[in-house]
Amino acid sequence: MRKLRLSLLIILISILLSGCDLFGPKYINFSEKPNNHYYTDQLHKKILSNENFSLYVFDKNLYKEIKVTNDEEISIIENFINSLIDNNYLNESEILNTTESFKIKIVFKDETFLIKVFNPSVITLSPWDGKFKEDIVSMDGLPIGYNLYDFCTHIASRPIEQESN
Repeated sequence: MRKLRLSLLIILISILLSGCDLFGPKYINFSEKPNNHYYTDQLHKKILSNENFSLYVFDKNLYKEIKVTNDEEISIIENFINSLIDNNYLNESEILNTTESFKIKIVFKDETFLIKVFNPSVITLSPWDGKFKEDIVSMDGLPIGYNLYDFCTHIASRPIEQESN
């Protein structure tokens, strides 16, 4: 009887531990981020390949999400990314300890990117489920028309459009 219990216990433990795979973890990442603009490059490639996407601005103060439908306004994302240089990417920023004012959500068919807009000078960019630390971007020195904080303020201050009945 003891041998039967011992063998059942060994079989049970081996079955439970067989789910633990040290060579192919899916949610634990042991590698380092290749560069400090890794996610920005991924987003840029998707935009350059003319993949369709939807753009949303989420105002954290009013807790409302606004869909951006105007093509001229949507083009700010491509213009913003095209105007970035290596000096705009930061490794660390103290502002990340505060709450962001806006979030910009860029939704592609197969992936979603999230831009957190903290103030007129610092944003972060990452995929919705990225495995590396987000890109930290300084907007200092960029053209005023490409500042994402000002863009979000503009979108949030628009009057609410009435639906026609």
